[in-house]
Amino acid sequence: MPTFRPGFALPFEELRDELDRFWTTLTAAPPLHGWGVRPADGVFPAVNVRESAEAVTVEAELPGLDAGDVDITVAGDELVLKGSRPAAAATGGDGEPAPHERVTWHRRERGTGAFERRIPLPVAVDAGGVAARLVDGVLTITCPKAAECQPRKVEVRTG
Repeated sequence: MPTFRPGFALPFEELRDELDRFWTTLTAAPPLHGWGVRPADGVFPAVNVRESAEAVTVEAELPGLDAGDVDITVAGDELVLKGSRPAAAATGGDGEPAPHERVTWHRRERGTGAFERRIPLPVAVDAGGVAARLVDGVLTITCPKAAECQPRKVEVRTG
């Protein structure tokens, strides 16, 4: 019958704890080059989110879309972009092939159809002051910070 030695499992427990810490650090770290989600992985639109003292600005790449193709909603601390990427004209040109044309796709990364992207905002924003502009396929959404999130100067009094 095997005998149990006190403390025998301790090195294995330490190893397991170290591997747990390593895995947590690895998965919580910012993506390394080549890791993470890329637009080709099906996340559309690709976005940048930046914050200044006055506002949160979201930039979204929407090539080929018009202002009427996009619906923007701000609810609480979340920005929602909805829309639809129309299929290219079926002319056999640079987009979809003509319906009667038989083709073999070798690569197809540009999808079409409806999309929805939910973007968490880092602070509360004034939904009434949100403004959006679409120029050259880049949608820029400016979300002014709510009054309680704005920095304010505090006067120092004496006595």
